[in-house]
Amino acid sequence: MSRLAEFCQKVPGLRGFYNFLARVHLKGVEKELRKYGLRYDDLLNEQDPDVKKAIDMLPEHEKQLRAKRFIRAFDLSMKKTQLPEEIAQKEDIWNPYLRSRIELIRKERHRNETYK
Repeated sequence: MSRLAEFCQKVPGLRGFYNFLARVHLKGVEKELRKYGLRYDDLLNEQDPDVKKAIDMLPEHEKQLRAKRFIRAFDLSMKKTQLPEEIAQKEDIWNPYLRSRIELIRKERHRNETYK
């Protein structure tokens, strides 16, 4: 969390406004992800070594689903269309299929660095 976010959470008058802005932002992100059938974790930077390692740890089936989501999103973007609403609503865009693995990788790395 950034210093500004921490400050806004501590100041009682700003906390509600900050939470409102956060909800509006999340709804906007969700709307954009649903247009293309992506998940939030699909947007993580693959150049980050922890993300790359987490992707390598994924089961083959999940890697294939991830690749298909990217291909579908690229195809929809090039055609300037959106995923049909009934299909878009089926996708669980907040499913942390990578974030949970990344968290474990970072904890393991931190533990290894601490005990060296």
